[in-house]
Amino acid sequence: MSRKPQSKKLMTGLAGEYLVAAKMNLRGWVASLTLKNYPGVDIFGMNPETNQNIGIQVKSCWDSSFFVGVKHSERSQMDEKIKGPYVFVHMDSVDHASFFILSKDEFISLVNSSDDAYFNKPRTTPIKPDYPIALSLKELQPYKDHWDSLWK
Repeated sequence: MSRKPQSKKLMTGLAGEYLVAAKMNLRGWVASLTLKNYPGVDIFGMNPETNQNIGIQVKSCWDSSFFVGVKHSERSQMDEKIKGPYVFVHMDSVDHASFFILSKDEFISLVNSSDDAYFNKPRTTPIKPDYPIALSLKELQPYKDHWDSLWK
């Protein structure tokens, strides 16, 4: 069994987290990676101007869609499960990164509307209720570089 795909996935995730932390630092905010030991949070952030603390979830990929870490069957628990804002990092073939930032409420709203549209599509065979939810790059475009959404 090859470990290369898992290793690339891990490295992509770590690269996204470090890129988000760097962007936060450049804006004067404090960012500290959790090194995968805090469930549901990849970066702890602090705004020194307001003393506000947040836990940020980062999702990174090279593809045109992001799995969000929530299954359709878990949607009713999102308010308790989601701890804070999400930052989606899309990396292209020349290592350019784009950032899409959603507050917790924006994230939950987008996941619900996107999943409703997907779930209610006409199908010849039914889908299982425990499928993982994904958001497309197109759906995330309105949130590009909305860094202030971290503090909403």
